Amino acid sequence: MLRLCEILFLSLFIFLSSQTGLASADSYWQRPISPQQSLHPNNCKNCHKAQYDAWKGSLHSKAMSHGLMGQLNPDKKPEFAASCYFCHAPLSEQSEIKAGSRVKGEGSSEYIKNPTFDNKLKHSGVSCSVCHLREGKVYGPPLRLGQGSMVKEQEKTAHNGFIEKDFFEQAEFCAACHQMDKGYELNGKVLTNTYREWKESIYGKNNITCQRCHMPDRQHLFRGIHDPEMVRKGVGFEIAAKEIRKDSIRLSLIITNSGVGHYFPTYTTPLIIIKGFIIDGKGKMIKDTIKESYIGRKVSLDLEQEHFDTRIPPKGFFNFEYENILNKDADRFIIEVKVYPDRFYNEFYKSVLKDSSAYNKGLIKEALKATEKSVYILYRKEIDLKKR
Repeated sequence: MLRLCEILFLSLFIFLSSQTGLASADSYWQRPISPQQSLHPNNCKNCHKAQYDAWKGSLHSKAMSHGLMGQLNPDKKPEFAASCYFCHAPLSEQSEIKAGSRVKGEGSSEYIKNPTFDNKLKHSGVSCSVCHLREGKVYGPPLRLGQGSMVKEQEKTAHNGFIEKDFFEQAEFCAACHQMDKGYELNGKVLTNTYREWKESIYGKNNITCQRCHMPDRQHLFRGIHDPEMVRKGVGFEIAAKEIRKDSIRLSLIITNSGVGHYFPTYTTPLIIIKGFIIDGKGKMIKDTIKESYIGRKVSLDLEQEHFDTRIPPKGFFNFEYENILNKDADRFIIEVKVYPDRFYNEFYKSVLKDSSAYNKGLIKEALKATEKSVYILYRKEIDLKKR
């Protein structure tokens, strides 16, 4: 099976290798990030507790998830592990292995044990040091007006201050892991196109950056599709063309990408299911009244085939139409929109568990449970049919 991490690694490597200039976000993210005695997140929280607490609750802190670690066996498949670490644990100290001498006559590298490996740091995922530390120096966005010199004096005590870089507040900073260019394509489209989707939208043209929504007021929340409140702020719902007669019902639900700065959803992993159905007076669903539609980019588990792509571009909309007959038992019509943030992973983990070559089935089982817990109802509407 073609592995997702390997494909994304190749695409990212090509994208980043074409970028130059130390002053840019692209050069800042050149990898591998060299060994530097990286700071553990626990060291940072002493002075940056608010940022630490927000990060700890984010998916960045869980980048080395059970689902990922359950697939990795660095000793037997070092290249596959390295391809995943590229984004999920990019610090040199986070990897058990590192590239050694080039194997003669072959295109791949020989991997050797990494003497600077730090297992605790590995499990911290995309931590403070990943974004803020390079060659032992701390980097961050410029101080804002009103923060005062006291902040600088406090930080000098901890790590000799920090180097201010404007690119921390630019969307290009996020593109290092959230954009794949000139790599593996499926149906003429790269698998992760978030930065380009933003750049070509009204948000990109008006420089309404990723950080504006995902790091409001510089909070390290990094919320996305897994957060119902976040999603509801960016998606609108409207019942239109409603027509209820004595023996029939017809209506449309218009779902608008009103505030998401990229496609909704942007990745191949989530799936949104819209379902309309009729129930009787006892709350039982009436047979043959269910209709479903899907929003997402559905691809095969081997990433060889795209089944459909119904994602909503910024300021675009999706129209769910429902029409059915009403019998005497029809009591209420219900329409709901349910989000499955990890739908691809859910199906992928089930497939992995059937594979005898799976490295750690215990971790994969835990990951599968997590995908089932992430499901939530984004929108629900009930319409009374008794008064028709």
